[in-house]
Amino acid sequence: MSKQVRSYTAPVAVTLGALAYIMAVTQRTTMGVASLTATDRFHTNAEQLSVLAVAQLVMYAVMQVPVGLMLDRFGPRRLIFTGTLLISTGQYLVAFATHLGVAVAGRMIVGIGDAFLFISVIRLINIWYTGSRASKLQQWLGNAGQFGQIISAFPFAMLLHSMGWNFAFSTWATIGLFVALGVWALAADVPENHVAHHHVHVKARLQHLRADVKLPATKTAFWVHFAMNSPSTVVLLLWGVPFLQQAQGLDRQVALSLLSSFVLMGLGFGTFLAWLCSNRPDLRRLTLDVSAAFLFVTWVSVILWPGHAPFWLLVIWAAATAGNGSASMISFDYSRQYAPRRALGSINGFVNVGGFSAAFSMMFIIGVALDLYYEFVGKQAGLQLYSLPGFKLAFCIVPLILVFGHWRFRVSEAKMTAAALSAE
Repeated sequence: MSKQVRSYTAPVAVTLGALAYIMAVTQRTTMGVASLTATDRFHTNAEQLSVLAVAQLVMYAVMQVPVGLMLDRFGPRRLIFTGTLLISTGQYLVAFATHLGVAVAGRMIVGIGDAFLFISVIRLINIWYTGSRASKLQQWLGNAGQFGQIISAFPFAMLLHSMGWNFAFSTWATIGLFVALGVWALAADVPENHVAHHHVHVKARLQHLRADVKLPATKTAFWVHFAMNSPSTVVLLLWGVPFLQQAQGLDRQVALSLLSSFVLMGLGFGTFLAWLCSNRPDLRRLTLDVSAAFLFVTWVSVILWPGHAPFWLLVIWAAATAGNGSASMISFDYSRQYAPRRALGSINGFVNVGGFSAAFSMMFIIGVALDLYYEFVGKQAGLQLYSLPGFKLAFCIVPLILVFGHWRFRVSEAKMTAAALSAE
């Protein structure tokens, strides 16, 4: 491919891929904005409400490795197109659901489609760019995608409250269809990057993957994503609005604005991390240590604060959570640098399972804890389902998961460093 064609195609392909990812994040986070509306529409308790998000994330996590294998086989363009179509299909189902089971089925299809997007766009970047440019674009992708949160928090939320559930969800599903058509028509990938592996049998691919996931670098990337990505996912996909609006007593628009600020704060952290990964990769571990410690302190402070947390503390809590979401992108910098390029799609798929497996586990545990607290304590005390004491108890799972994930990262990172030194 000529340099002139490459210079034109690369930014077009990556921009369209990023646009599809932004749309995927929007569709992914619509339920977080609509969580209280969903409670009334489907007459759910906290555990049942959590199933809407958990079912979506379970399918997202389950599909990561199969999608990674397909990515190595078919390339990113087809997968981005297919994933966007599936997301829109699922959202149409949610739009016209009148029973919780139908809505859960729709969100499961959304989760399956969502699984196709992120690692495919990461692969698209690594096809067209290399080195520090690829590192920067990966970080920027993670942050640019979070603009989908602003779209769901404001335009979608306004449509939901002015035009209703059916119209809001079906409108966004239709927009997704147009994005899918744009990707199919204009987003090119490079066939020679994946054609060479077409003859490899699926069984052989799985054998390679089993060997690849045992690599210290793969485990290191997995645990970074596990610890860093999950807290922001829990807040943005489901429990942020109930916690801030009902438990902390913030006005709805203030709560949505605070959640949307994750994007701006994430962009700030992401810009710094993009520079760091490109110029000082030796500081990645220290950065992750500081970021995890900051997150732990802020979550514990919000949990232990007597009564409603002051707004300034909630802002710091949001900044710490957003910053860790950006830091989770370092996981893909580890895999890009150390993992075999022949299987980068399937390896990144495995890595991406980390944060979302932690997230759906925490989401469900939080829902169960809220229901149990309400059943055995809240009712007698005259509290609502999403009470502040209930959330303080339920949210204890977040710092516990963070500590476990970061400990596993440090163990794996030490083994990776030792392996790299012994290979020199």
